[in-house]
Amino acid sequence: MQFASLNDVLTFAIRREHDAQELYLMFREMVKDPGAKALLEDLANQELGHKRLLEAALKGGKIERIGGKKEVKDLHLGDYMVTEDIGPDSSPQNVMLFAMKKEQEAYNIYHMLLGNYAGTELEELFSRLAQAELRHKEILEREYEEHFMQWM
Repeated sequence: MQFASLNDVLTFAIRREHDAQELYLMFREMVKDPGAKALLEDLANQELGHKRLLEAALKGGKIERIGGKKEVKDLHLGDYMVTEDIGPDSSPQNVMLFAMKKEQEAYNIYHMLLGNYAGTELEELFSRLAQAELRHKEILEREYEEHFMQWM
């Protein structure tokens, strides 16, 4: 994936947050377990909040003058991609594992962007998003441990 500008990076991030929200909503409709449905609904709402933060940064109009430490041309997305999808018969355990991987993927991307834009007006935004994605993953991990690792 190639990026010609910071505008392209933010547009990409907005699309990823939108796609994550849509994915969680789609999976919410697929799964049967009420707990898994509630978890997916909450994750979808949080991704919507992230999208709104990014949109506000993009609409701020100051981004074109912000330079990073290096030109962002490749986010190495293949390094972070989740390979297994979930479906209608997925267990709550599989839904949680999938969601943990998606949150780690998002954290990795925002952490890389944070490093590149440290010291700029976008540092706070990317830091906030990276930490939020990490918190989501930690919440999922605690829930997973409580519900699925109790006999291990």
